Amino acid sequence: MLFTSKFSSPIGSIRFVSTADNLKQVILPTQSLSARLSHDLESKEIPLLLQCAEQLEDYFLGKRKVFSLPLEPEGTPFQVKAWMALCSINYGETVTYGQQAKAVGVPNGARPVGSANALNPLPIILPCHRVIGSDGKLRGYAGGTDQLHIKEFLINHERANF
Repeated sequence: MLFTSKFSSPIGSIRFVSTADNLKQVILPTQSLSARLSHDLESKEIPLLLQCAEQLEDYFLGKRKVFSLPLEPEGTPFQVKAWMALCSINYGETVTYGQQAKAVGVPNGARPVGSANALNPLPIILPCHRVIGSDGKLRGYAGGTDQLHIKEFLINHERANF
């Protein structure tokens, strides 16, 4: 059984999807629910989803810099490795896709890392917004360049509360 709830944030309505024990997906305002997760969803505020909302609220208030939630992202072994490496990027800081690629052991893997980040099922929690182009420009976020305003907001929010 999967559970879902919504959270109102400065970037719009965010939706969480979890099992009873692990967070599986964070859906940003302009994203849709993964087809894999769209079955057997129950809208219910279970303790884990309440904890997600509380931690995200603290993040947007500038009170939380690190999330402590049980996660269960679904992806290939490389994708999961790339996503989990995002947790080592400090709040308020950015790294390049090349730097993230080196951190996961693929020194010339900036593009595969970028592709993995585009499919990150737990944006904000696994902070792919902290990864930028080698020229310092924002290159994509949450599966598309139309999401760059959210990425820019999150980076600026963190820098203002650093």
